[in-house]
Amino acid sequence: MARKRTKYTLRKDGRIVLSDTINGERKYFYGKTDKEVEQKRDDYIRECEKHANEDAGKGRTFEAVADDWWEQCEPRLSPNTVCGYRTAKNRAVDAFGDQYVTDITGHQIVVFLQRFAARGYSQKVINNTKSVMRQILNYAFLCGDIDANPCIGIPTPKGNPRVPRKPTPPDDLQRIEESKTESLFARMSYFMAYTGARRGEAAALKQKDIDLTTRTACVARAVAYSDTRKPVLKSPKTEAGVRYLDLPDNVIEILPHYDDPETFIFFPDGLPTKTELESGLKKYQQSHGIQSTAHQLRHAYASMLHSANIDVKDAQYLLGHSTIVMTQDIYTDLEDKRKQQVHNKVNRYVKRSRKLSKVLSESDKH
Repeated sequence: MARKRTKYTLRKDGRIVLSDTINGERKYFYGKTDKEVEQKRDDYIRECEKHANEDAGKGRTFEAVADDWWEQCEPRLSPNTVCGYRTAKNRAVDAFGDQYVTDITGHQIVVFLQRFAARGYSQKVINNTKSVMRQILNYAFLCGDIDANPCIGIPTPKGNPRVPRKPTPPDDLQRIEESKTESLFARMSYFMAYTGARRGEAAALKQKDIDLTTRTACVARAVAYSDTRKPVLKSPKTEAGVRYLDLPDNVIEILPHYDDPETFIFFPDGLPTKTELESGLKKYQQSHGIQSTAHQLRHAYASMLHSANIDVKDAQYLLGHSTIVMTQDIYTDLEDKRKQQVHNKVNRYVKRSRKLSKVLSESDKH
């Protein structure tokens, strides 16, 4: 980059002017400090060099490819997926944005991913970041920017293990029982606890989905939220998500009824925004000392199925799990806890028995 001697000037308004000849042109940069004007000058030079490299056949930067890929990819993503993908894309752009895709190596990508593992990110975050990185570079390959995708075949670093879900606090179901008809949020929480419905599934239920003859509720859609936090109705992730929930007598008793079949059961005035839904549930829970999340209520329902000796295959259907492995994991965890509880009871009984025997033995001696 051809340059001549720079010159600083202090203006009457207190600002500093840096004049510099760059590529035969005199340029002026304004700021409050020497450091600020030098930074602006350096940014301009880098921008000129970037365009010069592109003109010289260097190709596109990673940021340019990523933006192009996102424009093609985003419309095809579900609302829930958009946020995770956008975050992963922004992380990749922060790391490789100004670099030309032709210069990116597999080793650089490994180092990039290892940083997330070192910072304690979960395996899910690392896998998602790598997946988005691979898709962007695959798009670059299809567009002819690169001859091969450097992300393919690289190892995935190990992130933090998944933190086990906390069990439902023991008093929560009783508190939900006692307050079950106080509000629509209370009824919704009760419904989730005794049907295993996900939060989005419960919110999306309409009057037409309730069949009192068969005593079932049809789950055919769920509420999701876009970046604007506005509600969007979407189909379940898998075919297993479309199912009929069994409605026990206690659930039917608290369900509101509407004449219009299109009315949402728990939101007759229309679906809430994400903020309204979360704040409404939080306000209800805090007022009654309830700590359970929607997922913990599903786990409580799974515990009921396990205690009722419901077969794992039937439980898979009722919970809407895509694979039986997910249900088996829950059942195995519950079985292990039950065994531990039995062990603890036996252990306490033995200790009491031995203590009593010792007391009686001492008494006989006297």
